Amino acid sequence: MSEFIIVKHSFNSGDLIVLLSGLKHLYKKTGKKAIVYQNLDFPAYFYDEKNNIINDIHPVKDLQNNIVCMNRGMWEMLKPLLESQDYIEKFEIWEGQEVDYNIDLIRDSKVIPMPAGLLHHYSWTIYPEMSCDLSEKWLNCYPLGEAETTKGKINLSDKIIINRTERYQNVYISYYFLKNFQHKIIFAGTENEHEKFCSAWKLDVPRLIVNDFNELARVINSSAGFLGNQSFCWHLADAQKVPRILELCTQFPNTFPTGANGHAFYKQKSLEYYFDKLIN
Repeated sequence: MSEFIIVKHSFNSGDLIVLLSGLKHLYKKTGKKAIVYQNLDFPAYFYDEKNNIINDIHPVKDLQNNIVCMNRGMWEMLKPLLESQDYIEKFEIWEGQEVDYNIDLIRDSKVIPMPAGLLHHYSWTIYPEMSCDLSEKWLNCYPLGEAETTKGKINLSDKIIINRTERYQNVYISYYFLKNFQHKIIFAGTENEHEKFCSAWKLDVPRLIVNDFNELARVINSSAGFLGNQSFCWHLADAQKVPRILELCTQFPNTFPTGANGHAFYKQKSLEYYFDKLIN
């Protein structure tokens, strides 16, 4: 019997952060750390509300410019984060190794109505021993005092981290109201996401610069709060239980806040109400 729990995962980075809740739970029950093998360049397909493929807006691609769930660059950024967790032994690339838990099965099954349902529960439907209390923190990262941004180093203690990807957006929401809070905001995301966010809402906020996703998680952990849509960054905030607000996608709302300090919204009024609580 192996001294480790061996896992294969092929999907997006946000899905992987969600899976960690179950792996931490198994570690607490068995004392066994996990070795996670990530299958790179697994094809990805994303859709709009009319089921039209919208892969052109997804930034993760393989060397042939095909949209994939995770490429080598994303794996390299994730490796320091996963291996910093006390219940993870290694995060490696899958090259045909035998595994105990094949998370790919959650998408092979026609029974699981993806992308509907709560993302956190997908693995539990085939591996019920991973079922756990999602109100508990499952990602532990040391805080940082300040962070590098496009406007230099900024103290994080009173800053709100905002992330908005081009997927899973709520098209009925406006962020113009943030004009009055620009001095409190740091944007976390790609250059393209940052440019589109600032351009759409006439904002001038700095963009976060990090070396890897462990540093990104530490920045989120150190901030006064987080606001974002259904994304990898959201899952980093939710797993650490920082004060956080989630923009729910009206077509595919497959994740919600878990545990304390989390709020979600569909309507503008709710967004501004929760943001006022976050700031004050």
